[in-house]
Amino acid sequence: MAGEEQKRKADASAADGEAAAAKRQKVENGSSLAAAGTGAQTAPELGAELVQRAKMVLQRKAALEERLKKAGIQVGGVKPGAPVAPPAAPPLAAPSSADRAAAAAAVAAEMFAPGAAPQAIGQAAASLAAFGAKAKPATKLPPPLLLDDQGREVDAEGKLIEKPAAPVPPHILAAQQQQQQQQKAEEDAEKFFDPEIGNRGLRRLERRPRASFQFVEEGKLQKQAEIGRLRAKYGDGAAKQMAERRKAEAASAAAGGDANLIPLGSRLETAKPAAEPLEPLPEVEWWDARILAEPTSYGAVADGEPAKLREGRIGIYVEHPVLIEPPAEAAPPPPQPLKLTKRELKKLRTQRRVAREKEKQELVRQGLLEPPKPKVKISNLMRVLGEEATADPTAIEAEVRKQMAERAAAHEDRNLARMLTPAERKDKKLKKLVGEDSAETHVALYKVRDLTSPQLRFKVDVNARENHMSGACLVQAAGEFCIVVVEGSPKTLRRYEKLMLRRIDWNAARGGEEEEEEEEDPDKPPKLPNYCHLVWQGVVKERHFRKFYSETVHSEAAAHQFLIDHRVGHYYELCAAYQPE
Repeated sequence: MAGEEQKRKADASAADGEAAAAKRQKVENGSSLAAAGTGAQTAPELGAELVQRAKMVLQRKAALEERLKKAGIQVGGVKPGAPVAPPAAPPLAAPSSADRAAAAAAVAAEMFAPGAAPQAIGQAAASLAAFGAKAKPATKLPPPLLLDDQGREVDAEGKLIEKPAAPVPPHILAAQQQQQQQQKAEEDAEKFFDPEIGNRGLRRLERRPRASFQFVEEGKLQKQAEIGRLRAKYGDGAAKQMAERRKAEAASAAAGGDANLIPLGSRLETAKPAAEPLEPLPEVEWWDARILAEPTSYGAVADGEPAKLREGRIGIYVEHPVLIEPPAEAAPPPPQPLKLTKRELKKLRTQRRVAREKEKQELVRQGLLEPPKPKVKISNLMRVLGEEATADPTAIEAEVRKQMAERAAAHEDRNLARMLTPAERKDKKLKKLVGEDSAETHVALYKVRDLTSPQLRFKVDVNARENHMSGACLVQAAGEFCIVVVEGSPKTLRRYEKLMLRRIDWNAARGGEEEEEEEEDPDKPPKLPNYCHLVWQGVVKERHFRKFYSETVHSEAAAHQFLIDHRVGHYYELCAAYQPE
């Protein structure tokens, strides 16, 4: 058993040695073939030589294929009865340049080995062709672009190639859908329209669009304001001329002309236009012309004769005159402040003073204000200064008295700064006397029986001047009455009314004169008692008198003419027609 086992191990080792020797012999044959193909040349020379040999191999392959075809041998195939070649290995990756060179050398050695069979030569040629196809794969070119006469892409057969459409943006798709819905609604409205009852859906579609902002063109309001000022100052003609001039300038600028070449026109007159003449008084008023028998004149009515009327035109209805608004409306009264008691006023004043003192202390604490010096007086000298007062009492007392004098002077200066100037004091007194300034002018008209007494005339004149009133006092030496006209503020008119109707005793100044006249001529009748009546009081547009005049006239015509000269002739007519109750 031991001998058989040793014999079996020896046979196995011998077989292993033979296999190793065969393998080694095969490796040596391959290395000798590669050495015979390459030699001891360098890499560039080896590459060039391999290229030349490959070319020669291909030429010989082509010649060999021709000879094989003439001999009836199939290239790349195997005849029946010939040995079958082993199957080809699966395709590998593209070989490198060194692998291609070694393969070409091996194929050439196999093809031109002495005693090679024709089938082997064909197989070697086929292997060489397959190796070249694998080494240089053909590149695939893109298909050509074909277009028709309209520029659309077609295939080789001329059929149109349809490409998928690009996606539509969401906002465009929504607009298209809204438009389609609107068209559908309109079609439905037209389909179901009934002319007898109308179509609410169609009217809803035709509803006017929502109002939007209408922006004013720049400079439009300025132009309107300027034209308005020109119209108010120079009249409609100047405003129209300015508008035409601007239109001409705009037209010239639009046509490309030079704005400096436009004629400037005539210079506007700066003087105020003359006042329009008053309309002449008509012979017959319009409200009387329709009922008079002669509508062109009043006839002898002024002489006291009765007027000739058309009785048929007088009915039971009364025609009221049109109400005319006053020239200046009174402004609404301002809101009245809340009335506070004396205790509330005192408390409010204390609160203000405490708040002011706290603010000052806060500024001193922040370092924004210098702290006040201690207020030293003779009475608190020792308590404030302490030991400093005992060091040099004389000097300390002098310093304290100096500070006291400075404080007194500062107090006087503050009082003088708060004191009103003479002009301000005068304005304050005038405001207190006359009252608040008002845009209205108030007028009062008085009718007095007799103003020939110097005492009465002095009171009327001086009180009017002291109240800063304007007007006139017309005294008729031989007339039936006298006239007093005053213009001023409501406050002065109230004060003057108390003077004229309550304070002055119009018959007291004539008592002594009547007694003297009775002693001289007891048979002469006594004079009528004196009186003063308020005829009219109201508001006018402007003042008619520059100051207060005191005039003595000798006739009623002179008094009437004086008032006419001041554009208030109707005042005399009011006083003449006034009858006390």
